[in-house]
Amino acid sequence: MKTATTVQDRWVLTPIPDNDLVESIAAETGLPKTITALLVSRGVKTAEAVKDFLYPTLDQLEDPFTLKGMTAGVERVSEALRANEQITVYGDYDVDGITATSLLYLALNRLGAQVSYYLPNRLVEGYGLSHSGIDKAAEKGCTLIITVDTGITALEEVEYARSKGIDVLITDHHEAAGELPKAVSIVNPKQPDCPYVGGELSGVGVAFKFAQGLYQSLGQDGSELYEHLDLVAMGTSADIVPLIKENRILTKFGIREIARTNKPGLKSLEFVSGLIGKELNANHIVFVLAPRINAVGRLGDASMAIRLLTTRDDRIASEIAHKLEEENRRRKEIDGETLNQALEQIDGMLAAQAEGDEDSAIVLSSEGWHQGVIGIVASRLVERHHVPTIMIAVDKGVGRGSARSIPGFHLCEALKECEDLLMRYGGHKYAAGLSIAQENIPEFTERFKAVSKRKLNSEDLAPKLFIDKELELSDITEEFLTSLEEFEPFGPKNLRPIFISRNCDTSRQPTLVGRNHIRMRVRQGGASHDVIGFGQGRFVEPLRMSSAPIDIVYVAEFNVWNGVKRIQLQLKDVRYSTDSLDSGYIA
Repeated sequence: MKTATTVQDRWVLTPIPDNDLVESIAAETGLPKTITALLVSRGVKTAEAVKDFLYPTLDQLEDPFTLKGMTAGVERVSEALRANEQITVYGDYDVDGITATSLLYLALNRLGAQVSYYLPNRLVEGYGLSHSGIDKAAEKGCTLIITVDTGITALEEVEYARSKGIDVLITDHHEAAGELPKAVSIVNPKQPDCPYVGGELSGVGVAFKFAQGLYQSLGQDGSELYEHLDLVAMGTSADIVPLIKENRILTKFGIREIARTNKPGLKSLEFVSGLIGKELNANHIVFVLAPRINAVGRLGDASMAIRLLTTRDDRIASEIAHKLEEENRRRKEIDGETLNQALEQIDGMLAAQAEGDEDSAIVLSSEGWHQGVIGIVASRLVERHHVPTIMIAVDKGVGRGSARSIPGFHLCEALKECEDLLMRYGGHKYAAGLSIAQENIPEFTERFKAVSKRKLNSEDLAPKLFIDKELELSDITEEFLTSLEEFEPFGPKNLRPIFISRNCDTSRQPTLVGRNHIRMRVRQGGASHDVIGFGQGRFVEPLRMSSAPIDIVYVAEFNVWNGVKRIQLQLKDVRYSTDSLDSGYIA
């Protein structure tokens, strides 16, 4: 395990695409060659594909019945609607689960269903279907539970529900651990033999497809569901799934729906978070809206967020939005304290480590940690140290952990090698959760580190900064950035393009702004642009002390301030100009 100061990004420049193909597509579409080169590098290699990518339509959405289990699922819900059965939508307490629960609740309510919802309390029940949740559904006379964003590993819980006379219909997007539950239907694109080709849906994405299938089977106008694309965009962006294929379409139209939403709760949330009047993008969801919705689930009862997203009462919406704002402030304080404690543990581990005996993973535990923030802290430690990281909060002899990973390391596969030491686990390649008896934590820590050391090599452990294209500063024009905006929404598998410009000079002396940001202006030939580097204050003094030319890596964007739109480069890294992408580090 390397310290944050010794981890340096390796710059990796994307290979230059076929120039003839680039020129052909540019001629056919009328787009600048720099834009078509980016598209070709991302696998968009025909004029028709370019049109579909840049200007998608809702008509491009896949038939929901290509999802395995859809037919049986909608038939069971149709039967429940006809018999006026009590239905419970059983969700999860993160943004994906909250938006999925809200969407399916609203859609079923619109169809006249006798429907309620249930979210487990993170601090009491943990993740997924639980006996207590099933018991509460049974008390209400529920005969059908529909899970959203959960359920694929709930073998025993589904059997328990059946013993209570309750059918379970699973909609989920997590990976199955092996045997599947004996549910009346499972709708999950990751289950074996599912022919769906629309990409890696989020939990709310699967819930939307299920609602589509249900409306279609009942002869209802499926376009009525488009008003809920705001929820789909929020859950999809927040769950960090690939923003390609259906996810891209749903999120692109969903962001537009957020801007004109008729949901009082979402309007109130935009107001308290300062987004009213701004041109929204996926970053606003991930870094502004999602943390506020997540906050109540992380710190306790997430049902408040469901009430926010489903109420039609402006007063109630405003009250809940302000409460979420307060909870988010409290969450920030808690995760800041937890991060500091985790860093102290790591410093102690590093001090005790023998020379050359570096770990390829971090596993930390404490009885004082809050379960709701350990996932956030694990993500921050991954950013600092670039190794798989697990944070475990221990309470009354049981540890509940959140794990985060790096490219090249599949968390669920690694946890499977330790499953005899775990009470429960599940999740994705890059994010997972687990439960473990406190006495097993030391052995689990050693085994997980051994697995990571076996599976990861030095190449995996070297963080890489992937660069899409080399540009001259003169290439960055308003027309270029306007074309680039059509690539949105940005996210996994469709990241905001990163560029490099070489042999630049600082035409305005670098200055430190805010807590730790660098601001400067760079010049190359006759072109110059403003640069801001968030968290890059360490470069200020070295760049002031040297007049050597520099290579800068950045994203190019519009910065709007006081109604004025200007071109701005957001710095990702900088080095002194050399012939090699792997040298020239600035101390």
